[in-house]
Amino acid sequence: MDSAKKQHERFLLDRFLELRRISPSSIKPLDPPDFLIDLEGRKVGIEVTELFIRRNKSEEPPQPKREPLLQAVESITNLIVCKAREIYFAADNPHVCATIWFSDQITLDKTRVDQLAKDIANQIQSMNLQNPQVFRWSSSEAEIDHPLSESVFLIHAQGVPDRRFAHWTVARPGVVAPLTRKHLQEAINEKAKKISVYKEKAGTEEIWLLIFVDRTRPSQMLSVAPGFPLDSVSSPFTKTFYCGYVTKEVIDLPTKSKPAQ
Repeated sequence: MDSAKKQHERFLLDRFLELRRISPSSIKPLDPPDFLIDLEGRKVGIEVTELFIRRNKSEEPPQPKREPLLQAVESITNLIVCKAREIYFAADNPHVCATIWFSDQITLDKTRVDQLAKDIANQIQSMNLQNPQVFRWSSSEAEIDHPLSESVFLIHAQGVPDRRFAHWTVARPGVVAPLTRKHLQEAINEKAKKISVYKEKAGTEEIWLLIFVDRTRPSQMLSVAPGFPLDSVSSPFTKTFYCGYVTKEVIDLPTKSKPAQ
């Protein structure tokens, strides 16, 4: 089981539970589905998935063969920040939330992940922030030989009163695209193929599907337009939710006997 992937899924699940004000008596990681929760004495299987913007190949501009794929860059920068946060809090430092802007010099060299994570954690630790102090570090104002000068453009950090507010994120620019029925239905249909497996592994007939969009990532910058026809989407899951991370929105999607084709 990929621990980084599972940690990210748990992070998304926790955000959903917070927004819906749901407090399970227990949360158990599974594979598959992703989690099994105990909700008021009943077992509920939870499957978490994410939506990504997909263009037709005819619409994509030519790309150099060596140019890193967008999702690959997002994946490695997320991993770096996740590890940096773990290192920072393992040292019992003050609670802070942080946003990191990576430079266009960042590479997909996984051998550098641990060192970059340590350097980011050390930089934020050196700020020694207390709630509600704010500090900004920029590579353009740092020494030329600073260990982060090539990989990180900017770090914005703020002291917060409690660890539950201490979110660490990667900042990324992008263009917001409209969410479509196709986005949702394709995600539902793909997961619906395994619904019998989810029920068997979880030991329950009640399976929820959480469909997440993280608008801090260019590959996931989707937005729900006013008047979106929710009844045009069909799901076989007990409950299906569209969840907007950052925008803090949760939408209940219709449940029907089987997914639309």
